[in-house]
Amino acid sequence: RGREDGGAEGEAEELDYPKILNGLLPPAVRVLGWSPVCGEFNARFSCTGRTYKYFFVRRDLDLDAMDAALRTIVGKQDFRNLCKLDVEHVYCFERKILAAGVVGPAPRDGEDGDARRQQVCHLRIEGQAFLWHMIRCIAHVAVLVGEGREDPSIFSQLLDVDNLTGKPHYGLAAPENLVLSKC
Repeated sequence: RGREDGGAEGEAEELDYPKILNGLLPPAVRVLGWSPVCGEFNARFSCTGRTYKYFFVRRDLDLDAMDAALRTIVGKQDFRNLCKLDVEHVYCFERKILAAGVVGPAPRDGEDGDARRQQVCHLRIEGQAFLWHMIRCIAHVAVLVGEGREDPSIFSQLLDVDNLTGKPHYGLAAPENLVLSKC
C-alpha cells in the first residue's frame, strides 16, 4: 500500500518496493518490479501459468538443435526424468508445457564469429506448473544438445517413461541464470 506524503489531499506516493527489497537482498538476487495482489494470493498455488527464462552465452552451441529438442517437450507429459524427484510430496509428474524454445539476438550485418559466440541467449519455457529443479534440468540437457553431446531426440526419449527402465542422471544448470519472468 502507498503512504500519505503530505502532498495534495488524497494523493498517495507509492513506496519504491524494488529499491527497498534490493537493499536487503544479496547482490545475486534482484527485484525488477512488483504488482499488487489480493491478500489470498499464494505465489506457489495461485498462479495459473509461469514463464521461465534461462540465460546463457551462445559460445559454439547449435541453437537450432537446442530449439528443435525443446519443441518436443511442449504438451502434457510426464517429466519425472527431467526434475529432481521429491517423491515424499509429489505423486504426479505430469505437467503441461505451453511453449518452449531458444531465443537469441537477431543476426547483425558484418558480425564476426567471435561476437556471435559472446551473444547472450535464453531458453524460454512457458507452462502451467513445474516440478522441483525441472527448468534447470531441462536447461542442462538442452546445452548438452547444443554442444552435440546429446541428440535432439533426447527429450522425447526422457519423456517416454514407459520405455525407460530407470531415471538417467543429468546434472542441473547453474541457478544464477534462471529467471521467473512471468507468473
